[in-house]
Amino acid sequence: MRKPIRKIIFWIAISFIALTVFSLTIGQILPYEFADNKIMHCYYDTIMQGFPIAIFLTLVETVKKRNSKKKNLIFVIGTVFTSILSFIIMISLMFQIGFGAWTTVTTIYRNKTENKEIKKQIYDSGALGYKGNRIVEIKPFLKYWILPTAIDTSSIDKTEWNLVNEQGDIKFP
Repeated sequence: MRKPIRKIIFWIAISFIALTVFSLTIGQILPYEFADNKIMHCYYDTIMQGFPIAIFLTLVETVKKRNSKKKNLIFVIGTVFTSILSFIIMISLMFQIGFGAWTTVTTIYRNKTENKEIKKQIYDSGALGYKGNRIVEIKPFLKYWILPTAIDTSSIDKTEWNLVNEQGDIKFP
């Protein structure tokens, strides 16, 4: 394989690893959420399945002819072990409760002038049911994210908001 292609593969793998680590650590602390749950699930599935592969792909630049066979063997064994370990960790993360999502029950208000909504949401824990609920003001952030902030509907200026009471993602008969 040519050297530039190897470097490109290596740096894409390193970037993917950095993105995954950021998403699963600092990204969980940030107040922003995905606007669409389908995109969120697709994103997390991709990074969790791609993480062990990205670790394995770093071998294209760490194993070199100028290294001794012992050093290359240590790199290969260490990388394969780390890749397998990360695969096991990612599989265990998929089965933890932490990957639920807030689901809109009702869109209560829509702002008359700005692109903001007030929604009632519940936390969907998958097979474990629904946990908590919240009423939040949703502000779009770029195209794929939102910034939810808790709000008390009794304290808003009702002249700035239209009452819509639209059914959300959870359908009740």
